[in-house]
Amino acid sequence: MTTADPAAAMALPVFTYRKLTLLVTGSVNAALVPYWLHWLNQMYPDLTVSVGVSQMAQRFVQLDALRALTSGAVWADSWESADLPERAHIGIESQAECFGVFPATINTTMRLAAGFTDTPTLMALQLTQKPIAIASTFPGTNEIVKRRCAELELRPNLRFTGTLPAFSVSAGDWSGTTGFFMPLLLTVLEELRERSDDVPSPAEAK
Repeated sequence: MTTADPAAAMALPVFTYRKLTLLVTGSVNAALVPYWLHWLNQMYPDLTVSVGVSQMAQRFVQLDALRALTSGAVWADSWESADLPERAHIGIESQAECFGVFPATINTTMRLAAGFTDTPTLMALQLTQKPIAIASTFPGTNEIVKRRCAELELRPNLRFTGTLPAFSVSAGDWSGTTGFFMPLLLTVLEELRERSDDVPSPAEAK
């Protein structure tokens, strides 16, 4: 993970996808996802955003709030969920052009690095060749976490966003950093699309 340029991060990124799927995981930052969905609606009105929400994230954000703010599907990320897209992980993967884990906790990131498939959206992320951007919200790190993140980026279709200075809720000061900033996520996904010979642009896919 690298440090992003704050000035560059404030610019509205070019984003040519039309279908984005987000996995919202159990950071307190999940409470801010409705703000970013509203922002996407305003900045990219032709974009359809679908959202899977982990069990832990549902402590911080309600599914009904997300449904009110996006034109895509919204589901609890559980194999038992009645709201899953048809064919579960296959439907999740097929309805997306790209993916973002937003916010991404250490727990979810380490499970993804370890190959876990215990939820439908994790299964889709493990098997897809489509671009994936990870917006980390780690309260800290260590050598094992760093190694696992580096292993994840061995996947040619996956990258972490850069990080920006952030207020640390646990420390109560500005000592934190975060990748939870939607323009960073969109920039990484667009860069992955441009690098990939396997993922067609929306115009080519029609």
